[in-house]
Amino acid sequence: MTNVNQFKHPANMPPISGVVHHIAGITTYIHGLDQLPPASSIASLTCLFLLNPRLVTYEFMVPIALRTLNAHYASPAASSHGLITICFDQRNHGARMVSALANETWRTENPLHAQDMFSIYHGTSIDVTTLIDYLPAYIFPNDEYKISQNICAGVSLGGHATWLTLVHEPRVTSGVVVIGCPDYQRVMTHRAEKSRLESWTGEDPESSFLGSQHFPTGLLHILHRVDPTGFIYNSAKTDLERKQRLGKTLGGKKLLILSGGADKLVPYDSSKPFLDWLKTEKPILQDGKESSMVVNMRDVVYEGVGHECTEEMVEELVTFVLDAIKNDVPSSKI
Repeated sequence: MTNVNQFKHPANMPPISGVVHHIAGITTYIHGLDQLPPASSIASLTCLFLLNPRLVTYEFMVPIALRTLNAHYASPAASSHGLITICFDQRNHGARMVSALANETWRTENPLHAQDMFSIYHGTSIDVTTLIDYLPAYIFPNDEYKISQNICAGVSLGGHATWLTLVHEPRVTSGVVVIGCPDYQRVMTHRAEKSRLESWTGEDPESSFLGSQHFPTGLLHILHRVDPTGFIYNSAKTDLERKQRLGKTLGGKKLLILSGGADKLVPYDSSKPFLDWLKTEKPILQDGKESSMVVNMRDVVYEGVGHECTEEMVEELVTFVLDAIKNDVPSSKI
């Protein structure tokens, strides 16, 4: 994982304001409030949630937040479009740590790796929803400003959580996934094989692994309700149902997917089947008619790049957010 110092706030850029609120038990770091245009002249206000990788803290994302804010406020859109960023520790990370072992893998002696990792980032995606609910009451208690769009971006574990947020939170309309995966079963099956688990045995090792102590049936049930591939595709009984679920969850949303072609921890091949399906399928409405709310997705694979967040990926993230701000013409406030 790339060191956070690579993305430190450049010395030649002006300072950005920061404030801390404790919201629903979550220590929440908010940047950019003092830089907002006057409420009387603002056309839209974007809130960008930034979710950290495994084994680091919210601090990994703060330099990316500052770069995005500085890039926005150096652009022509800054006079009428506002941006604030939200960083917080993923569950069981940083100040929220309750078990160091729960952040480890099978190879590092955590037999509950599959349950622990999914439940942690699933919980983080729920935290995003909670913060969307309560944030205005803390930072705009008198409705001084209205947030018009929410964007979520995350790296690695934060990328996994971003996928869940995009699928299950309708108020998040755009997202950037950096070295994350929408198919938990597939990526963990790959990891089980590489970890040489004792449950990975026999002529059909995948069957022996799924439903074993390392990947229990109860977890599979959760994936069918929550995981992007598990819910939208795997648990659907018909192709029509898949397309309807796609329309309900990701229809009309904008996605930027950034992956390393040489990533061995979260290989692109684990995401590719679902991403290829997204590229070819059009959502269907409940009445069977084709929806106009297509999934707007850009899928970028960096050849030779491993499980890391590179400078090029951060630049792509910043550009994506600035384009979303510039094109935000809200018909109603969130």
